[in-house]
Amino acid sequence: MASMAAKIKTVDGSPLTADKFAYVGDPQDPDSWHLPLDTKQHVNSALDMFAHTDLPSSAKGPTARVIATKAKEAGLDTSDFCKNHLSQAHSEAPRPWIEIFRAGDYSKAGKGVITPEDLSRVVRNYDPTYHEAPATIGHPADDKPAYAWIDQLMVDGNTLMARERQADPKFTEARAAGKFKKRSAAFYCDADGKVTGLRHVAWLGAQPPEVKGLQDVAFDDHGSKFITVDFGEDGTVAAGEKTFAEQFKEAFLSMLGVGASLSAPKIFSEDDVKRIAAEASAPLVAKITALETDLKSSTAKFAERETALAGGEVKQRATQAITHLKSKGAWVPAFDKMGLSLVFDELAKTTTTVEFGEGAEKKQVTPLQGLVTFLEGLPKIVPGGKLVGDVQPGGRSSKGATGDPLTDAARALQKEKSISFAEALRQVSDEHPEWQGTGAATGGAV
Repeated sequence: MASMAAKIKTVDGSPLTADKFAYVGDPQDPDSWHLPLDTKQHVNSALDMFAHTDLPSSAKGPTARVIATKAKEAGLDTSDFCKNHLSQAHSEAPRPWIEIFRAGDYSKAGKGVITPEDLSRVVRNYDPTYHEAPATIGHPADDKPAYAWIDQLMVDGNTLMARERQADPKFTEARAAGKFKKRSAAFYCDADGKVTGLRHVAWLGAQPPEVKGLQDVAFDDHGSKFITVDFGEDGTVAAGEKTFAEQFKEAFLSMLGVGASLSAPKIFSEDDVKRIAAEASAPLVAKITALETDLKSSTAKFAERETALAGGEVKQRATQAITHLKSKGAWVPAFDKMGLSLVFDELAKTTTTVEFGEGAEKKQVTPLQGLVTFLEGLPKIVPGGKLVGDVQPGGRSSKGATGDPLTDAARALQKEKSISFAEALRQVSDEHPEWQGTGAATGGAV
């Protein structure tokens, strides 16, 4: 949308804009503009007419400083004018005038050209009752503490000066000690990008200021001291001196299509907002998706590994238990055929304990340990020892009849009950333990 035509006021046949006047009551009302400063003749008239112009009391000081600045630029004598209208402002030693900005070309920093006329506009517009600019450490957003407040502004040549009030004593002491020698000013801008007002003054420590060459501030508690302007360095900003925050801001604004300055606001539709949000979040969404995929893969591999390790440990516990039973003579090959080893594998999977035994013998054991203990407590399936006479299948030894009562009784019982010889031999041994003497036949160990 095109900006409205600038207001003008004709003086001696010349159309003048608001920035050509020392005092502007209402930028939209040319009748409230007084004391033109477009020519040397008009500046000289302003020096003479200032005391007779009806201005608000709050505007007299700033207006007098604007006139004094223009008069100095025009080579006019301002000693009487300053003595009559500005001497009181310069006499307060605890509140020295401080250089806070200098007009110049800051295009390389993306901030355009700021002229002495722009600074004069800032002085005219400055009204502490409407917005009192704070003095801060570093450039704040809106939540950093203020260590002083800017009470007055003036332009001296192409340098913007400021005077503080309610300065924190420790902050003043720190600046006097040289901890914050440099400073930088932040300005409000209009729709055309021109500076219109002072936002804040930032005091800088190690961070280099964008405006170079400002004289260090001198504070003197014992006498009046006015700071002399001493510029000697280039006022431009090298690209490498931009802070990360500034570079990020420029990149973000570029993505939004706004440019380095926010002075010209852009209207976004709902579709624009959705598109920008999608573009901004796409890399993050892709990264999160990749991380989720990696996490799922790693989790699956970890689960497989844990399962394999757990299965190996289970199998090892079952194998150790069976080996132990075999060493004790409590395991026979028939157990393998019966699938008892599979029962051991299943029991080895649980580590939950159960109570086993009674009274003082009561123990807390796993189901697998309980089964092992149970099998160890059973009588041997086949009595141990040697078979006398090398008994052969069929009940005959190599010498014919055994002549051994245990063997003969076992054969008779085997025939009577149609059971195996080993089982018959066990039963007979249980009934006649006295027959297991020297020369008596017994079953071999399994």
